[in-house]
Amino acid sequence: MATTKAILLAAAERLKAQVPGVAVELYPDNPAAWRMNHPRAALLVDYRGSRYGEVVDTGIVAQARELSIGISVVARTLHDAYGALAITDAVRLALLGQRLPDCRKLRLASERFVSQEAGNWIYELVFSAESLAVEDAEGDSGPALTRVVADYGFEQEIVE
Repeated sequence: MATTKAILLAAAERLKAQVPGVAVELYPDNPAAWRMNHPRAALLVDYRGSRYGEVVDTGIVAQARELSIGISVVARTLHDAYGALAITDAVRLALLGQRLPDCRKLRLASERFVSQEAGNWIYELVFSAESLAVEDAEGDSGPALTRVVADYGFEQEIVE
């Protein structure tokens, strides 16, 4: 099962490859101190949380996991080729339907204007992806399987 950080890094790598000419980073540890140093725009990738389904009865804990991944678009302009609207479109095209590690295809959950502050236009896109959360179970302490007999009705196969 991929870690949350591995999933976020995969999303960031996809954005770097598909949305050239902008900075792509994981959301900063200290958002209040973050400043956009790129001359055009930046994409900030963050984990918004997960919702979990019922436990699947398999003898171990296994649950459906619905991850929420946010992409903040921070751009210096609104309407030009590297403006917030064009970059928002590029992010949508780059991630929609893509598979991140151990996840089903990404779906778009929401997209919205956040604010215009300090000369930057800020939009956010929120994607969701289904995954499976499985416990890190230790192996059974019972005897190891050493012999298998397959009965095909017309012959038997023994594997030892």
